[in-house]
Amino acid sequence: MKKSNVIFFIVIILVIIAIFGFAIWDANRSLNEINPGEEAKQNSIGTGEEQNMVTNTLQEGNAISNEIQTNMVNPTTTDNYRSYRGQWYISQEAYQNGERVENLMDRREERLITEEEFQTQLESMTNNNIVELDVDDTYQNSLKFDFEVTSPAPTQREARLDDVMIEINENVGTFTYTDNWGTSGNGTITLKENSIELRLETTSVAQGALWGVEGVYTFSYQVVD
Repeated sequence: MKKSNVIFFIVIILVIIAIFGFAIWDANRSLNEINPGEEAKQNSIGTGEEQNMVTNTLQEGNAISNEIQTNMVNPTTTDNYRSYRGQWYISQEAYQNGERVENLMDRREERLITEEEFQTQLESMTNNNIVELDVDDTYQNSLKFDFEVTSPAPTQREARLDDVMIEINENVGTFTYTDNWGTSGNGTITLKENSIELRLETTSVAQGALWGVEGVYTFSYQVVD
């Protein structure tokens, strides 16, 4: 084969290789141009799903927040009754008199004063019936209380109702009772704004009872521990 023919043949082969190489490079470039779009599309789909997840999370969070706010705005019945916890007296003066009488009785029991001194000091005090209502617990729509009424000097007898649990309906509760003297009766307690009314009516008097709880009492002075 002539040298010129060999050179021509090599040139033809190189041209063919160049054409195929260019075709392959162009095809790869076209694929690269298409793939970013597909990737962007997939990224867009993924971003949309993430946004939906975020939106759902925020909605759930808002629902929980709204529930908490609702509970804060609309307190339970227990929260309403909780404000009535504490010791109640018919007035501040009655509370102060009761404290003085109780202190005087403690001094007598501890033998810090004689019986004669006790009687003399007691007679000088305002010593009407001393009544106390102690609301010591609330649970849902129920309320528990103790009640005590002390007779004037010189007897100082006590009549009590202990651990009375009643159900409250529209701020009113009714119950039956038996006091520490064995006397039975019906009671009604009414929760008012800044006061409590207690009505106690005897239905059966125990034999030998020397004192009792019957009466209508309005407590307007509260002492919270």
